[in-house]
Amino acid sequence: MNNFTFAVIVFFLAFPFGFWRAKSRFKSKNWMLAIHIPVFFIILLRIYNKIHYHIDFSWWSVLYNIIAFMSAQFLAGLLFTRFIVQRRKKS
Repeated sequence: MNNFTFAVIVFFLAFPFGFWRAKSRFKSKNWMLAIHIPVFFIILLRIYNKIHYHIDFSWWSVLYNIIAFMSAQFLAGLLFTRFIVQRRKKS
């Protein structure tokens, strides 16, 4: 598994949690959980990747993962506010 594939997996893993984060009140317990739970799964996935595929640690992969994680959270929050919240206000 290369770095790009791993970053895509991170993106799709963090995306639903971005919706959860967008629905939660800022800095509430649910908001904090929506940010930190996918990090736990990403760490487990990285350990699995190290054991199964024998891929060593790389700072570039960390950078790709951070960008994928943050963009998934941002995009999910943006989609939630644009489409779901706006429809509720119109109704």
